[in-house]
Amino acid sequence: MALPALVAVGAIAGWQFTQFDAAPASAHGLPARALGPLVTTASSEPAVIRALRMSGHPTPGARGSAAPTPAASGGSSQPAGSSAAPAGSSQAGATGQPSADPTPSSSASAAFTCAGNTPAALLPENYGTIVTFLVANGYTPVAAAGITGNIYQESGGDPEAVGTGGGGLIGWTPLPAGFVTGNAQADLQTQLQAILTFNQQWAQYIPLLNDASSPAQAAYVYMTDFERPGVLAASNREDAAAAVAQACGIGS
Repeated sequence: MALPALVAVGAIAGWQFTQFDAAPASAHGLPARALGPLVTTASSEPAVIRALRMSGHPTPGARGSAAPTPAASGGSSQPAGSSAAPAGSSQAGATGQPSADPTPSSSASAAFTCAGNTPAALLPENYGTIVTFLVANGYTPVAAAGITGNIYQESGGDPEAVGTGGGGLIGWTPLPAGFVTGNAQADLQTQLQAILTFNQQWAQYIPLLNDASSPAQAAYVYMTDFERPGVLAASNREDAAAAVAQACGIGS
């Protein structure tokens, strides 16, 4: 159903919609892009909205939640929902097949490692493992720091983080079976592999992500073109990406 018609139907049915404005991409030297589709702010969405999102806009998280602070263990995986994907939409990101088959840049150094994993101010749990894994799978160190900065905002780097309707590193909503089992190390590896699959849904943006000139720019690209949150908290994501890069010696 086309969005104008959907809005008309929603107006008759009394649904509430939120349209997100274009992000300030110019601050990062990037063209302005809309952040995502119309989403309902009601606590339970009509089936037609869910079907539209799952078929056309698979993104992690639960849109419309409020607190833009990283989740503590057992808290909201967004954190408190900042990952902003509509309910039911990111399951395709976790389990679906990518629509295209480009892979991240092979120029990234597979020998790169980041040894740190101790969470601190703006540093998520497992940040060294996450960055090392992403670089080994073709992302540049700068791109990996940008993705990890988004993970800081979504879950604080805790693979066991669970919130309302979703959970895991990037706040999958609904949370796929087998992603959070109580075995944090096994779940971390499961979810890192799932992030690779999720990113392939937006494969056309991987070159842009790998070409980012700074961790903050990479965090912005991942937020806008992959994560697509409803609660942006862009500065949290960008500052965390910069902190991860510094801790891992990226760009030094």
